Amino acid sequence: MADTGLHFQVRTPERTEFAADLVSLRLPTDSGQVGLRPRCEPAVLVVEPGLVLAKTRDGLRFIATGGGLLRSSGRDAILLTPIAVTGESAQDVARALDDALRAGRADLELRSVLQRLETGILVELRAGAALAPSGGRRG
Repeated sequence: MADTGLHFQVRTPERTEFAADLVSLRLPTDSGQVGLRPRCEPAVLVVEPGLVLAKTRDGLRFIATGGGLLRSSGRDAILLTPIAVTGESAQDVARALDDALRAGRADLELRSVLQRLETGILVELRAGAALAPSGGRRG
């Protein structure tokens, strides 16, 4: 069985928040959005707080992160971040961020990052960015 995907993990200090084989990945950086695909050149990227789009064979997954460092070999990519939440839609992620803020899970600095992250996601939603159509998954 040939492995043709990009195995992607999002790790926080507490746990692995997301792990899947991807078709493609889009990450926010200070110079704009960066896309990665399987067998791309090895890279190390500084990821800005924002919304990461992870495309699997089953559809698009949304991951909000507090920024961090991504290391990719072309077959594997690992994003190390202080905080991350995932969902099947940008709205799911926005709700999860609200829940994290209300639950008081984060200290003051992380709460600030969460609030900036939530604002950025809401701006992207309002701008009508290329997000998956409502209804979620594609078959």
